[in-house]
Amino acid sequence: MNTAAFPPVHAGRVQTPSTFSWVVRNVVGALAESRARDAARQLRRHEALMADLARRQTHTADFLMQSNDLPFKI
Repeated sequence: MNTAAFPPVHAGRVQTPSTFSWVVRNVVGALAESRARDAARQLRRHEALMADLARRQTHTADFLMQSNDLPFKI
């Protein structure tokens, strides 16, 4: 059985990322994801508000006619 042995001189130095950089990368990624979710939630709320306001406005002829008497006495 033959095995190849590579001396460490030829392999070069491999640097593993430090724990601090890993933690910082994860925190920044989580923060960015949280901000994106918050922005999407605010956009959905805004769109729902605009749709609700559009539904509440009626532009029918009855609404636009100002000659009708009021149903109550002022």
